[in-house]
Amino acid sequence: MPTWTDPGPVEFDAVVIAAGTRSGAFVALPYDAVDLFGTRGRVPVVAEVDDVRYHASLVAYGGPHLLAVLRSVRATTGKDVGDTVRVVVRLAAEVSAVPR
Repeated sequence: MPTWTDPGPVEFDAVVIAAGTRSGAFVALPYDAVDLFGTRGRVPVVAEVDDVRYHASLVAYGGPHLLAVLRSVRATTGKDVGDTVRVVVRLAAEVSAVPR
């Protein structure tokens, strides 16, 4: 089982970006996930986008780690592609973490 480093809450502002031709959207983590979480792989997190909380994963596809911004979150916040959102991610409590 992987072990991640727990950096505590990570807060940043980001622009919501379209995920190709699909209806999905994401924001990019503006920090190095290896430095923060100790991995280049998937990072299970609890995310808050403009105070709407949900479980998600930070994933990398050959670039920075990305966080999906669910359609339901975009509908609740009234924000969509091109809008800036306030993001807070925390390592999910149910995973093994090495305290920092």
